[in-house]
Amino acid sequence: MDYSQIPLRDMQMPDTIGWWPLAYGWWLLIISVIIIAFLFGRYLRKKLNDPRRYALDALKQVEQAYRQDPDGKRLVMQSNALLKRLALSLYPREQVAPLSGDRWCRFLQETGGVSDPAVLEVLAQGPYQEQLSGTIDSAALIRFTRQWIKQVKGVPHA
Repeated sequence: MDYSQIPLRDMQMPDTIGWWPLAYGWWLLIISVIIIAFLFGRYLRKKLNDPRRYALDALKQVEQAYRQDPDGKRLVMQSNALLKRLALSLYPREQVAPLSGDRWCRFLQETGGVSDPAVLEVLAQGPYQEQLSGTIDSAALIRFTRQWIKQVKGVPHA
């Protein structure tokens, strides 16, 4: 038998494998990357817009101003104002705005978890005195303010 006489068609090659449609694993990878990118973006936006970050920058400016002109009264006023502004941005206005004196100090203790009776006394009475009695421990006041800013959590506004 002569095999060259058998009527055979030419050998057919399969079509080349295309990249579309994608396999399920690729879809899973694409969706995972999108979700991770979205969550990372939200995390960054939340982290960069955190008012505590801006408060720490403002505290550095207050500290530098105090080093240039060591005015204890101004340090107390600026530290107190900074704490109040941050508290107003983290807590409902109705809860924070009316606080002053001992109630303000109690609020700082409860929300920040830091307590320094001497600093709290200065924060409670200092803004309302024309001349501060005695010397102010500026390092303790700045340290207290920094710790409170870092430790305060805040509540979501309704």
